Amino acid sequence: MDEVKLSDDIIEQIKDFEYWNLTKEQESLIDKLILNEELKNRYKENGLCYECKQPYTGQDYCQARNSKHFQQNFKNWTSGNHDVDEFIQKAQLKAKNFNEAIEWIEYDQFEDIEYLANGGFGTTFKALWKDGYIKWDSKWDYENNRWEKRQRTLVALKCLHNLQDITADFLKEIESNILTSSHWIVRCFGITKDPKTNNFIMVMELQYGSLRQDLNNHFISLDWMNKLHRLLDITCGLNVIHYRGLIHHDFHCGNILVGSCELFITDLGLCQPANVKSSQDSNKKIYGVLPYVAPEVLRGKEYTQASDIYGFGIIAYEFCTGLPPYYDVPHDDFLAMKICQGLRPTSNYKIPQLLFDIIIQCWDANPLKRPKANELGKSINVLFHNILSRDSAIYKQAREADEINKKSSLTVQSSSTGTLSYITHPQAVYTSKLLDFKNLPEPKNADNNETVYSESVRIDFTKLDINSKAVVVAIIAWVVCYLYALLIGSSIVSICVGILKDEELRILNEIEAKGVTIATSFSINNP
Repeated sequence: MDEVKLSDDIIEQIKDFEYWNLTKEQESLIDKLILNEELKNRYKENGLCYECKQPYTGQDYCQARNSKHFQQNFKNWTSGNHDVDEFIQKAQLKAKNFNEAIEWIEYDQFEDIEYLANGGFGTTFKALWKDGYIKWDSKWDYENNRWEKRQRTLVALKCLHNLQDITADFLKEIESNILTSSHWIVRCFGITKDPKTNNFIMVMELQYGSLRQDLNNHFISLDWMNKLHRLLDITCGLNVIHYRGLIHHDFHCGNILVGSCELFITDLGLCQPANVKSSQDSNKKIYGVLPYVAPEVLRGKEYTQASDIYGFGIIAYEFCTGLPPYYDVPHDDFLAMKICQGLRPTSNYKIPQLLFDIIIQCWDANPLKRPKANELGKSINVLFHNILSRDSAIYKQAREADEINKKSSLTVQSSSTGTLSYITHPQAVYTSKLLDFKNLPEPKNADNNETVYSESVRIDFTKLDINSKAVVVAIIAWVVCYLYALLIGSSIVSICVGILKDEELRILNEIEAKGVTIATSFSINNP
């Protein structure tokens, strides 16, 4: 199929127009002359290429012109791997903007390499890229046959574990980055290879750190407008992923990075099309960070875009309260069971009710009741734009929340340096790992969706084997935990999981499985 282009006659009539500042007469003429909607939109958004005079495919980017420059340069580089070479070449020829035009980068281009972090699937380093990346407004240097570049750029080197041989998963993550290329997704510049380890490495845009790290250091200084602005960034990125028909699959606070003014989504390694069912592979395993994984997924159901929305709900609550979800309890089978039974993160930190209502919708046990990413973005956008209006409900609720949080002695604690102060349980894990739980109950919401935390105690001793010493010891231990929780105003679940032995927890789980309710009435906390 031949490419649709503007005729010379049309180009002659519009070549001197300022596409970003069209008069009504000029816009009317454009609508009359350019009948192809794609060409018309490209022109109105980006203008005409200075060489071929056809509408740019991206900001200052002409696919027809630039693909020729890339193709002419194919003979000047190789990764040493046919699959990698072919992947990069296809990406360069198909690119409609510089974010999609990845490169092969020789490893000796990097200096001052420093370790940054270790995640569930790989290790990240910081490095200085001497030549730097192709800028969004780069021009081809005809004299030297190369691109203009932003030299000496700091980048992140993401090395997946045990990747001496290139894998489909490695290339799939880069492809996902290309498909979701946007302002809210961390950019992938290209691929390199460590000659010592033979590991292939992704060269990524470097940001300041994860959202979790930023909350630890700066939560106290964030106001509700800043929080809404950043939540809006996250929804924009998630909407891009879902609009492309993809699912993130590993959406948690560690996979959101902080820039100078914005937040970015990263780690698209598990990202895949929404119409691909993992059940097609009977040995498919579930990976993730337990507190952010939707209850239906914990039970073995398919990941869906609604599962990502659940993760956003947990992230949003964490962002509003400052503390990681379930930071004070082990991330184990018992917590997974309680999540399926309706347990959600709790805090004494007050959240504006309009925002809290959105969070509750996101973590609903029924995936069909969770909002879509675009709906989520619209809802938060309304709150963000209304919060400066003194007459708006969100402004009044934010002021009320601030007053309550200032007076409360039970809200987020900070150290003398202004950082958050909390102790994470040694078995609370916030990097992605294999999740394999058996016999979890059907997901449900809390029995009473009230705005205060409550627990009930109902023990039917006629159903218990009180001749079993182990059962009696477990029940007594639980009662002690319950009384202690009442005394200090804490969660019975947190106390039990933090104090009871594994065998006692196992017995209590078996008791509940037999229909004996001991502590299952949990509701959502927003004082």
